[in-house]
Amino acid sequence: MISNYSIQISVDKVIDGDTFETNNEKYRILGIDTPELNEDSNIQYFYAQIAKEKAIKLLQNRFVVYEHFKNDKYDRKIVKITLDNGQDFASYMIENGYGIVRYISKNKSNPFYYYDHEYIDNLYNLQDKAEKNKAGF
Repeated sequence: MISNYSIQISVDKVIDGDTFETNNEKYRILGIDTPELNEDSNIQYFYAQIAKEKAIKLLQNRFVVYEHFKNDKYDRKIVKITLDNGQDFASYMIENGYGIVRYISKNKSNPFYYYDHEYIDNLYNLQDKAEKNKAGF
């Protein structure tokens, strides 16, 4: 369950479009999936690089606020990120076509259950908007 408080941190290193590191601890962004950098396909790698570059621009060496959801099977903290301008990171990335909605659910029996159904609906609406506007990839 998401904590009832937020913590401000400075992002040291962006790993890819949906993962970053701070103080040797890895964080995975809640509700978003971006292409993987280790894909065999050149086109997938190309899009992964674009997503990572956007994440670097938005996150690296900047202060963000996070809410911790849980840890995943790789012991990364699953977090919801608010940028220093007040914008939700996952919403921005999805709306602009840098990633898709994934690893979030309204179903309580799903391991990716998230209590804020309005937030989930908003992510899917932003994804639909991005697809309609042919934003990003």
